[in-house]
Amino acid sequence: MNTLHRDARSRRGQVLAGVVLIVMVLLIIVPAMVMWVREESRSSVKDRKSTVAFNLAEAGTDRAYWKLKSSTSTWANARLGVSLAGYNFDSTYTDIPGGAYRISITSGPNADQVTIISEGRDSQSKEKRSIRVRYTNSAVPGGLISGATIDMGGSNIVHWGPALAMGNISLSGTSAGRYFPRKLSKQVVTGTGGNPRDTNGLTPPNTDNLEWWSAYDVPELPIFDFAALRSSASATGTLNCDGSCPASGSCTIACGSACVNCSVGNIYNDTRKLSDYIWYWDNNLSATGKNGIKGTIIIRGNYSVAGTDQYNPAAVHVPAAAWKEYQQFDTGSTNQYPGDTGLKTNAATYDIGSCGVTCEGSASGSDVGLYGFMYVGGTISMTGDSDVYGAVWVQSGWSGAGNVMIFYNDTLQLPQLNVTLSRDSWEEVPAQPATW
Repeated sequence: MNTLHRDARSRRGQVLAGVVLIVMVLLIIVPAMVMWVREESRSSVKDRKSTVAFNLAEAGTDRAYWKLKSSTSTWANARLGVSLAGYNFDSTYTDIPGGAYRISITSGPNADQVTIISEGRDSQSKEKRSIRVRYTNSAVPGGLISGATIDMGGSNIVHWGPALAMGNISLSGTSAGRYFPRKLSKQVVTGTGGNPRDTNGLTPPNTDNLEWWSAYDVPELPIFDFAALRSSASATGTLNCDGSCPASGSCTIACGSACVNCSVGNIYNDTRKLSDYIWYWDNNLSATGKNGIKGTIIIRGNYSVAGTDQYNPAAVHVPAAAWKEYQQFDTGSTNQYPGDTGLKTNAATYDIGSCGVTCEGSASGSDVGLYGFMYVGGTISMTGDSDVYGAVWVQSGWSGAGNVMIFYNDTLQLPQLNVTLSRDSWEEVPAQPATW
C-alpha cells in the first residue's frame, strides 16, 4: 500500500510540475501575443490610413489631368508657367470621403512639359502621401499612327518612335523579324509563327515590356484644326493641286478649288517644294514620279504613292529617347540602329542613309519623299520608295508595301482643337513642406 501511495503522490507531483511549466510558458507567450496583436492592429490602421491618403493623392492627379485637358488655352498657360487658380496648393478639395487633397501644376522641367504634384491627407491621422506626374501635349506621339489597323509588311520600317494603332497591329514578311520600334495597340499585336508577339489575344499578359503592347491605353487622337490648315494652304496656293511637272526643270503645279481624284507627278520639281508650306487636298491624291516636299501634307481622302524620293536633307534631329524603340536588342555596341551611340544612348543628329542597311534595316539612300507631317483621312497605299522624316497619321488603316522608311521627328507641332496628353513619368515623392 505504501508503494502505491508513493507512486500516486509521484504522479501528482509530475502533473503539478507540468501545469506550472505550462502556466509559465503562457505567462511569457500571452503578453507577447497581446503586444503583437496590438502592433499588428496599429500597423493595419496606419496602412489603411496611408492607403486612404494615397488614393486621395491619385484622385488629385486625375483632377489635374482633366483640368489640363479642359481647353487648349488652359494647357498653354500651364506650359508657360501661368498659375492656375485652385492648382497652386491654394485650394483643399474634400469631395472624396476620408480626407482631403491639394494640387500643384507647374511648367517644365522640359519644354512643352507640365508637372503635377498631388498630395492626399487622411482626415483622422493626417497621414500624407504625394504623387508627381509629368505630361507632354503631343499631337503626334509616334512615327506611324493609325485610327484603325496597321498591317506592317514588306520592307516597312519605323525608326525613333513607336507605331500606335486603335486597331490590331499585324506584322508579316521581313517586318515580323524586326524587333523595333515599339508597337502599341489598343487591340492585339500579332506576328508570324516564327516571330510571334501576342499569342493569347486580350487575355493577360499583354506585353513583353520591351517591344509590343496589346490592350494598350493608346492616347486619344488629336482633333486637328482643319479649317486653319486649309486656310493656310489656300493662302500659299497649295490647295488641291492637280497636274504634272516635267521630268526635269521647274514648274508650279496647277491648283484648283476642288479636285476629287488628284494626280500629281514629279512634285519635287515644283518651285515651292522646300518652302515648308501646308499642302492640302479635300479628297483623294495619287502621287507619282519624283516625290520630295518639306512641309505638311493633309489629304482628307485616300492616298497612294509611287515613284521615287528626291529630297536630300541635312543632318536631322534624333529624339532624345529614340533608344527606347530598340530595347529588345540594344547593347553597348554602336550603330545597331540609326544614331546609336551605345546602351540606352543615341546621338542628337543623324545623316539619313549614312550607315545604310547595317543599322537602318534597308537601303534608304540619303533622300526622303516627305520632310514633315502627313495626315490621311482615308487609307494609305505605298508601292514606291517614299521615305519620311517626321510622322505619318492615317485615319482608316495602313497597309504597307514597298520600301517605305519613317524616321520620327518628336518636335512636330500642328494646330489642334483638343489637348492630347502623353504621360512621361509617374512617381511617389515625399510630402510637400507647404502647410495645409
